Amino acid sequence: MCTVTYIPTPEEGFILTSSRDESLTRPPALPPALEQIGGQWVGFPRDPQGQGSWLVASSALTVCLLNGAFEAHQPTPPYAHSRGLVPLAVFGYESTDLFIEHYDFTNLEPFTLLLAEATRLTELRWDGLRRHVAELDPRKAHIWSSATLYAGPVRAERERWFAEWPLHERTGATIRQFHKQAGQHDPANAIQMHRPGQYRTVSLTSVSHTPTETTITYEDLVNQTIIHLSLSAHALI
Repeated sequence: MCTVTYIPTPEEGFILTSSRDESLTRPPALPPALEQIGGQWVGFPRDPQGQGSWLVASSALTVCLLNGAFEAHQPTPPYAHSRGLVPLAVFGYESTDLFIEHYDFTNLEPFTLLLAEATRLTELRWDGLRRHVAELDPRKAHIWSSATLYAGPVRAERERWFAEWPLHERTGATIRQFHKQAGQHDPANAIQMHRPGQYRTVSLTSVSHTPTETTITYEDLVNQTIIHLSLSAHALI
């Protein structure tokens, strides 16, 4: 459950940032680390409960997961496996197209998957029955809010906050400020949200990609720690 923004930067670059909204009863995530998948180095924070992740990046591809597809759904477990394993699975395929065509989505809880490359941004929504794929403009800014936590009118309001935020300085610091401050007048639905006794935003994970450098910045908002992980020296093997 999260909020994700995508900001294009000059020379086929982008900054993708994910606010992770979770119950504090869930075990805290493990900070980003490097692992080899499909013959390449990838970096990601790990959810110790499902053993997956909501954001995984290599030097060429960033994959980000949000819970839910189009609208809130009623869970019907048991499922084949955790949705958090899906972003990791993408890197076992030679291309995102092959993943979309051949991955078995059967009996997975609905989700939205974002696949960001240097000149391509793909959105895949799995509604529990079929997949819906859209090619988005990678030179435009985008925002997504998890359908499981935010109803349609709230998602529309968050899109308005995003459209009105001063993003002329397209830096990691600027967009992270948005993720921390936008909508503060409405704590239950703010980008850094807090619903006492239920959920709160526990971390921010950003991927900054340029043709020469890819960096993951992970901020634990509960323990107030920041970790930077560079993928620049870990390209395809």
